[in-house]
Amino acid sequence: MKIAFLIFLFFTKVMAQDFWQNPPVICPEEIMPKGFVCPDFSKVVNVYTDYPDEFSVDDINEWKTNRAADLRICRNKEVLRREAANPGNIGATVRELAWMTVSGAEKASEKLAEIKKASDEFGMPEQILVGAMRQESLLSTLGVSPDGGNYSCGMSQLNIQEWCRGISRLPESEQQKYAWPVGISCDDTTLPLILVKPFYDIAIKNLSTKPLYLLDSTHFQSIQFQDVSLSFPSAVNELQLKRFEAVKSFVGNCQNISLSVHLKAQTLRDLFDKYVPTSLKLSQIYKAGQSYQRKCLSPYTSQYYPLHTGWLLAVAMYNAGPLQSIILEHYYQTDANHLPDLNPKDLIEALHWGGKWKKNTSLIEFKDSEDNLYTQKWFKSCIVQRHVARVVQHVTLPSMSIAKSLEQAPCSPLADVPEYRKISSGIK
Repeated sequence: MKIAFLIFLFFTKVMAQDFWQNPPVICPEEIMPKGFVCPDFSKVVNVYTDYPDEFSVDDINEWKTNRAADLRICRNKEVLRREAANPGNIGATVRELAWMTVSGAEKASEKLAEIKKASDEFGMPEQILVGAMRQESLLSTLGVSPDGGNYSCGMSQLNIQEWCRGISRLPESEQQKYAWPVGISCDDTTLPLILVKPFYDIAIKNLSTKPLYLLDSTHFQSIQFQDVSLSFPSAVNELQLKRFEAVKSFVGNCQNISLSVHLKAQTLRDLFDKYVPTSLKLSQIYKAGQSYQRKCLSPYTSQYYPLHTGWLLAVAMYNAGPLQSIILEHYYQTDANHLPDLNPKDLIEALHWGGKWKKNTSLIEFKDSEDNLYTQKWFKSCIVQRHVARVVQHVTLPSMSIAKSLEQAPCSPLADVPEYRKISSGIK
């Protein structure tokens, strides 16, 4: 009986490993529409779920699978059509998401080419970069948005410090091409995020009555040094001028597709190299002669599985900081370099459950392997596991499911820690 059970465990592990070697994920090009003519959704009641009456079961299956990307665009085009026909009838959030979805499909070949180029350069699976960027912006080239004080911008939703760290690595000639002040420090003292606020406030006035998501670089063009410098933190005039040049360059170029993709991939690579535990870096790597088996338009070149747990952890760290690896230590009660073999679902579980509620607060406490104590807000723990789950969902084949978000109550910065989470020890 014991031998039979061990054989069962062995084959279960082999089958699980084979699943993550070849998970049901999209080829990068499949996230973009193929250009099919949209069905007439003008008469359906629910534009997000209903189909035209004349659709057969085969028609529905075809649009849900082979034409899934086009279906998504077509439904959201109908949302925008209805809003244009009856302004104010569609909620602002729904309207913005529809615009982002439709906008994200524009310049598809350019976006895909830049994603392929950056993935190859920084050695990551294309699915990780596609999923991360789709989670940030639905691949739309958003302008500057407040983003809780980050003032993020572009497809990658980078802030000025992240932008600075990336742009500063380009050759000086490239930096000068974008009017970047060569040699400026990227730290919080030199380039605090708040520097962007006076630029943003003026741009919003220039935008006038148009929706905020239509903000772009043109609304910043007329801003002069004297318009914003009095709002900067105190510093010598030379630094103030460099700050102005840096922000002016950022707001003028952050919607550039090539730069946005390149700097996002570089940021994720930096996090992967510096903070992801070695045990996760060295797992889920294809052996010689192996690769992802699904045939895509471009060959799969990464040595890592398409949903590599270490790369997903880097995405989590981008969203919530490097402490996420310590949450794994707490959850599995081991040091970071002796973690068990983790798959993406394990990572989501650990990010959600890792750490114990600190009574009478909104904080989660967790310890590293040396018993050092850390805390982070429950809201961040809730958001980060949801973020990783959605990255996976964005690249999962239509009509299939790999991972899901685990919160049992909405993630809200204003809500108390939910009761179900208060009673957890945060240990597996």
